[in-house]
Amino acid sequence: MEDIFRSYWWLLFPLGWFVASGWQSWLNYRSRKDALRLVETYAAKGQEPPAELIRAIERPIDPEAGENRPSQTNWGWYQVALFGALAGGFVFMARSNILGDEGLADALLVAAIVLGALALASLVYALTWKGPRA
Repeated sequence: MEDIFRSYWWLLFPLGWFVASGWQSWLNYRSRKDALRLVETYAAKGQEPPAELIRAIERPIDPEAGENRPSQTNWGWYQVALFGALAGGFVFMARSNILGDEGLADALLVAAIVLGALALASLVYALTWKGPRA
């Protein structure tokens, strides 16, 4: 069992993404369902539901969907922190020889270099980001 984890540890990342995406989809479903139930309550009373409630139902689940405009958020700083922390973790694992395999330590250093390059590219993006253009 330990060999399976050592060989396929990287599968934790796509599985984590899969679980997080499923959780987000479920939360979006529950939000829509609750909003529709609230509209039904207004309809049963013969009242007009608030415009904000109707807008919440009509908005796309992905706010960027169907719109051809850049994001309002500068994700560069998030990526700098993420890739920098991952690179640091891989350097630590390679240097401390935590996994006990010298060949794996070299592979971890290569991964750290790639992640460090991504952190630097994200830093350049974050520093030069000018915000959304109308």
